[in-house]
Amino acid sequence: MGRSLNINHVLNADKLTKAQFKKQFTDMMKAKGYTSAKEDDAELCYELVFSADGKWVTILSEDDTEAKNKASAFARDLGMQVLSVELVDSDFAELTLIGLNGSPVDTMFLGEPYFDEVPEPSPLKWQTMLGIDWAKVEEIQHGDHTFAEDALCEFGEIIGCENMLAEFGEGGDNAVRVYFKKAGEKKLTLNAAFKEVFGPELEKLGFVKIKTTHPYYVRAVTDEIINVITIKEERSSDLNAKAFTIYGGIATVYRREIDFDKSISNIAEWVRGVSIFYNNTYKGTPEYDDEYIKTIVKFYYYNEEIKSLLDSMEYSLEVTEEFIIPVFDGITNLKEVIEFNEKYNVPMLFKGFDPEIDLSKWSSENEALLYVKTDDKKLRVSFEDSLSKALKNGRDDLVEIYKKRISFFNDGETHDLVLKELTRRKEHNVDRLKKYGIKI
Repeated sequence: MGRSLNINHVLNADKLTKAQFKKQFTDMMKAKGYTSAKEDDAELCYELVFSADGKWVTILSEDDTEAKNKASAFARDLGMQVLSVELVDSDFAELTLIGLNGSPVDTMFLGEPYFDEVPEPSPLKWQTMLGIDWAKVEEIQHGDHTFAEDALCEFGEIIGCENMLAEFGEGGDNAVRVYFKKAGEKKLTLNAAFKEVFGPELEKLGFVKIKTTHPYYVRAVTDEIINVITIKEERSSDLNAKAFTIYGGIATVYRREIDFDKSISNIAEWVRGVSIFYNNTYKGTPEYDDEYIKTIVKFYYYNEEIKSLLDSMEYSLEVTEEFIIPVFDGITNLKEVIEFNEKYNVPMLFKGFDPEIDLSKWSSENEALLYVKTDDKKLRVSFEDSLSKALKNGRDDLVEIYKKRISFFNDGETHDLVLKELTRRKEHNVDRLKKYGIKI
């Protein structure tokens, strides 16, 4: 599964300063019935990320599912042109120019769209609005890109926007956050409801609301294993309602890095929705209910009703306590973590490893090295069998791959490098968890 996002980039043609743009954005929100708020009581939070030269301002929120729908409103209400981008599973990106009146001007694609008929873009419109060299655009369109986001970044270089793949919470010094709430109204936000309902019950089980802007509850099981419960707003199939999903995950301090300053999209590799926990517990048993599982994939609530949100949150807590917590409670050592990851399809693949490079820079983000930490003989034998087959079939390329993988397990220089790297990771991640408020 590749990367997906919806994001809006505003053309700051007049080069407004951060303060000037923030004021204009705040005035726009006031016209919509919102007032400035503090972080704790805010209903909406936007992050305004400025390009180095101030030519572009990328507008981010914690949930990007509505970004595409907001593009026209931003253009119309700010009086600025907008480039709306949708990246689909790293396969292709749809780029739409939005004019000052909020209407789409033209659309182009980078990558390989899924549909048969793709409209041709109008080079003149892109050149007129953005002043770009169309020949460079064509080079990108015809280039060889493994992932569509690579093409997007190249396009960003052409237009002078280095924030094409920006994510909420990662804007650094170039970002400004603005908070809003409905004027004259008190509303309960999704994250506030999650904290109100889940917080007391999870804290009884040893979870801690960690020190980060994202809604993560974390507990240390041992000095190697942690559990995570979090929430994510989802697309709703009901126009009159909103939706969310509860996610749970297990990680160890032997990941390359544990970073809860990032949103859930950055840990999606190792967290799973509560319905997946139900499915993996009951699939193939008489207790499994095809209709029931559909009701816990997402939890719905009416947009403006606090009671509806709290009721839905209470129900999702009951489901979490029934299907996620018991699984967590049954996993207390690294071999059980491996079994969990295999059962829940959490990636644990050896890839891109060269014993001659610094292991701390190894491209793999997953926990494949747990197999080495636990001296998993089954996997080692599997690699040895694969090596024998590769030698027999004259596959020199595969021979080298499996020799490298076997070297992880054998006593020797490479094995020592792996153990040293695991020690480094543990020290780094434990320090990080302590800063989040986790005693480990």
